[in-house]
Amino acid sequence: MYKLKTLDVWDTLLRRKCHPDFIKLTAARHLQLRFGQQLAEGFADHWAIFRERCQIEGELARAAARQGSDDEYTLHHVLEVLLQRVVTAPDLELARVADELAAAELALEKANTFPDPSCRHVIGQYPAEQTLFLSDFYMPAPMLRELLHHHGLDDIAGDGISSCDIRLNKRSGQLFHHVHEAFSLAPEHHVHIGDNHHSDVSIPGAIGIKSVHYLPEQAHADRQLRESLFTDRATLFAHLDGIIAASRQEALEQRQGAARTAFELGTRAAPLWVGFCLSVAEQSILEQLQRLFFFTREGEFFIEVFRCLFPEGRLAGHALPPAETLEVSRLATFGASLRELSTTELMRMWNLYSSQSMFALARSLGLEPSTLESVCARHGIPLQEEIIYPWQDARVQALFADGEFQSIVSGHCAADRGLLLGYLAQRGLSAGVTRVGIVDIGWRGTIQDNLAHLLPGHTLFGHYLGLARVLNEQPANCRKFAFGPDLNKQVEASHLLDAVAPLEMLSNSPHGSTEGYRRNAEGRVEARRLVDEDENAVHEQYVSHFQAGVLHAARAWTEYLDNHAVSSAELRPQALAIWHSLVAQTPEDLFQAYNALNHNEVFGVGQFVEQSSVPSMGVVLRAPFVRRDRHSLIQYIRQSQWATGLKKRTDLNPMHKALLTTAISAGKVYKYMRVRWQHHQAKRGK
Repeated sequence: MYKLKTLDVWDTLLRRKCHPDFIKLTAARHLQLRFGQQLAEGFADHWAIFRERCQIEGELARAAARQGSDDEYTLHHVLEVLLQRVVTAPDLELARVADELAAAELALEKANTFPDPSCRHVIGQYPAEQTLFLSDFYMPAPMLRELLHHHGLDDIAGDGISSCDIRLNKRSGQLFHHVHEAFSLAPEHHVHIGDNHHSDVSIPGAIGIKSVHYLPEQAHADRQLRESLFTDRATLFAHLDGIIAASRQEALEQRQGAARTAFELGTRAAPLWVGFCLSVAEQSILEQLQRLFFFTREGEFFIEVFRCLFPEGRLAGHALPPAETLEVSRLATFGASLRELSTTELMRMWNLYSSQSMFALARSLGLEPSTLESVCARHGIPLQEEIIYPWQDARVQALFADGEFQSIVSGHCAADRGLLLGYLAQRGLSAGVTRVGIVDIGWRGTIQDNLAHLLPGHTLFGHYLGLARVLNEQPANCRKFAFGPDLNKQVEASHLLDAVAPLEMLSNSPHGSTEGYRRNAEGRVEARRLVDEDENAVHEQYVSHFQAGVLHAARAWTEYLDNHAVSSAELRPQALAIWHSLVAQTPEDLFQAYNALNHNEVFGVGQFVEQSSVPSMGVVLRAPFVRRDRHSLIQYIRQSQWATGLKKRTDLNPMHKALLTTAISAGKVYKYMRVRWQHHQAKRGK
């Protein structure tokens, strides 16, 4: 029996789920997300913070060597210097914050390490009177003790020495000499077990210590594979693609036809949804949000992905805000948000729908159109008449000045406002919750605008897949962020917003649209939802399988996002390429599913609309000469610029298809020129 047995910690007692530097990189990400806008220039990226940390470690190691000790440094010292260099926050309590960051890094180590499965058997073959851990590491011994205790290994080595505590390490041999002096021990009474050939075998062996090289073949091979993923993101992403491809085979065998291709497409397209939900999590921490609400309907799928990616509700050591769905829609919130009943206020809708019947107006406000029939007739307006630019129509102006019309509509909107405010209060939008995140697919964030008008005491942070240029004046308490293209900031990738309806379909839920709110028998406010069977048929036959594929792949990403410090910015190029592929190289099964869709357009249009519906050839040919037909064609182009989908149509004659394609192309050119001109004007205004 030996008098003393010492054990290496890393890859002997404990193994990591990733390359050791990924822990430092995730710690850098923790710091980046915590301080956000208070970071010095050049340090907005967690890789830059990581590289600065490595630079500091080298500097401190060289300084220690010049002072006569080994090249050792402590985690706290590194973090204090790092904070001084990268954080510009005034009155920063350096020691306290360094302690907090060190605790966060220890938590990351706990989450991303596990006991070596075979170490107990090998260690037990070398009995000794006393056992200690002996580690070349920058965390002090108390932190290593806590880590070993966390993994239930303190019965093997409940105490020990870390090189940073005494500025001597195993690499030089000085740590072994220190142990022998401290314990009045001869080398031949000492056995040391570890994985590093130099530090744990050659050096102690040369001193006269019994050295045991612990390098189990499979565990070492697994470690090498994990550590190879640090080289670049392409290697990591290719590794993940391989894992997903290998794991999806069984799920594919359970599906046939379109369901099978939809599932496989979902697994391949997952980085778009994963990247978006990751950006939501990042922004939630940066913006210090108190609550996070995912808007129906697309938000119901987004929150599934979000919860799959963050099952513990944490990212890089930060707690994410509580997240839940919120049953809202443009239809359910617009009328309730009106500050007055005037044609000026209605421009918030008419800027989006410049041609509208009073039937569609009533439906958009949540009213039964029949309640307005007599008052509209008094002003010579048939309910079904499509009125171009209604705010300019003398009859509509007279209607809005009519006391009966004002009474009917204002009373209805006031009642809706009371119900909606009650519903929002029930869901946690109280006075004490002022920083609120919302998540929706896009494209102008009008539901967020509606809620912002209703909740002036709250700041609403909107997170979107993409944002078109806003058409209405933005409430002061609105902030909007897009993972994909944002035409309010730049024209990059603007073509992706030409065809957004397919993404809406792929992100949809089967639970119907929110029409409004009502009080139940218990006095609580609940949402009224309209479920359309024809719409849900497409979801059941195709979309549900696509979403299952996305979630299947997301579960694989969950294992890697945090401990490999993947950011949404790193996923964004791949995500945008997937978006482009979905709308520009659309698989046939996806196109067929979209073409069969019966889409809810009650808000604005007043009814469900078949996605396959297009202007007739007569309308297209008359458009240059007839104002109404021209307006109808323009409305179609505004709503659908999916040229790829149009080209796939086999039910249109070639001339009709060519005319529509030409019109869409002309509309795109006009839109791009207008967007660029608006950006140019905005820059000149600055």
